[in-house]
Amino acid sequence: YNHSHHSARDLDNNLYAIITDLESIMSSCYTQVPLGQLELTENKLYGRGSHIMELMSVCQGIGINGPSKIALISGYSGEGKSVIVKCVKEMLKETDVYFISGKFDQLQQAGPLPAINAALAEFCDHIISQG
Repeated sequence: YNHSHHSARDLDNNLYAIITDLESIMSSCYTQVPLGQLELTENKLYGRGSHIMELMSVCQGIGINGPSKIALISGYSGEGKSVIVKCVKEMLKETDVYFISGKFDQLQQAGPLPAINAALAEFCDHIISQG
């Protein structure tokens, strides 16, 4: 079971095999056999391709005969929103689109203003770095 997973299906198949072996081992409790090691690729998103492509589609439409656009991403804590944003941001580095982002912290009392401030500060830093 020692291998990296390239898709959600690979991960699912590997987990199923581990569970099946675990059930077999548990039925004969006198035998102990190492099951292996589960490895997940760091910063790899499993099953989020549609979300990435949806955000990419929005970003690629920016600047094409129309007003400026803003995309807001919402969801529960720990769902991978920040990783999706980082992934799309990295993909857009080679395009004409400048992607800025800010993260809303629910515990801050100032509402979404710190996220907007972070995004604008990032944009200002970009402008300054361009000379």
